[in-house]
Amino acid sequence: MIRFIVKMISALAVLGTAYRFRYKLLNAFLGNRYLRKVSVNTMMNIPGVRSKLLSSAFRK
Repeated sequence: MIRFIVKMISALAVLGTAYRFRYKLLNAFLGNRYLRKVSVNTMMNIPGVRSKLLSSAFRK
């Protein structure tokens, strides 16, 4: 039971730290050319995201 509580507190601490520095982490992640390419390809495979981006890009 103690190990479970310690694991949960550790997980919450990691998530809290990641949330606090989310923009720095995102900039570091997207600063890598390969990771940026993979993330854009992944996002463009989601139909809702793709249609929204394409409609706003080619709007008059």
